[in-house]
Formats: sequence, C-alpha cells, structure tokens
Amino acid sequence: MNIKQRHFIQKSQIKELLDDISEHYDEQFVAQIFPKKAKVEIIQTDAGDTLYAVNKVLKLWKSKEGYIPVLTLLLNKQVELKKIVVDKGAIRFVTNAADVMRPGITHIEPSIKKGDIVVIVDENHDRALAIGKAMLNAKQMQETKTGKVVKNLHTIQDNVWKFAKNFLV
Repeated sequence: MNIKQRHFIQKSQIKELLDDISEHYDEQFVAQIFPKKAKVEIIQTDAGDTLYAVNKVLKLWKSKEGYIPVLTLLLNKQVELKKIVVDKGAIRFVTNAADVMRPGITHIEPSIKKGDIVVIVDENHDRALAIGKAMLNAKQMQETKTGKVVKNLHTIQDNVWKFAKNFLV
C-alpha cells in the first residue's frame, strides 16, 4: 500500500468530517481523535483506501464499513471502544482476519448494539487484537451459542496496520 495523494484539509472540511464521524461515535471518541486545534491530512492510497492523519499521527481509516480507528491507537490506549473479549483459542484466528464466532467469546460489553464498531481483545492481557463490527446487539450475542457475531475489519497483520507502522510524516 503506497501513498497516491495526500493533502491537508480546511477547517470547514474538518467540521464536515467531524459531523460525519459523530453520526457513528460518541463525543468522547471524537474528542480523543480530534483535539481542539487539529491539522487534518487526508491520505489516499494506491489501493483505494482513505486514511486520516491528525497532527501528524495516523488515526482513522475510512472503509466501506465506515470510519475505523487505526489499531495502534487502541494498543496505546489513546481511544476507547466497546469491547468483546475472546479466549486464547480464538486469538490466532482473529489476528488472521477471521470473523469472531460466538463460542470464542468470554465477555460481551452489554451496551453493544448491532452495527457498532468494537475492539476485540484477548482475555489474558486485555490487548487489542482487531477491530470489528457487531453483527448482533449484546443481548442477542449472549443468547446465541453458535455462529459469527462480529465481522473482523482491521487486524494487527493487515495492510492498514502495516501502512500505519511505516507511516512517516
């Protein structure tokens, strides 16, 4: 994944971006991503991805599923998302981009709604493994015993992760 185009956006465009992101996330999340005086840069890649750097730090990825925080922010505890905890047996599959199956889950945050962007963490270290999209709400997840419950969107081994690790301003 290489940079095709990159440029800073104007304050009016930042406001539009914030409004768009606010439709999917709460105020606290938006404040964690965008400080008061933020310089926002849009990065277009040759793979067709759109990424956003805020004050020279890569923070968001816009996919067909919406705006997704870059996993490094969750690993560094810079942002918080609703959480799904998986057991040791699921780690290998989740980090290789498999969707999360109900049997591998040990804890589900009760406030999760269908369509929420969630962080998937391991039960021993509470470390972010991936970011996913809830396919069911928390109550439905608790009631079901089999099947996919979280669609895996971004892992610690995908192209966005590799791009973020090598991102230099």
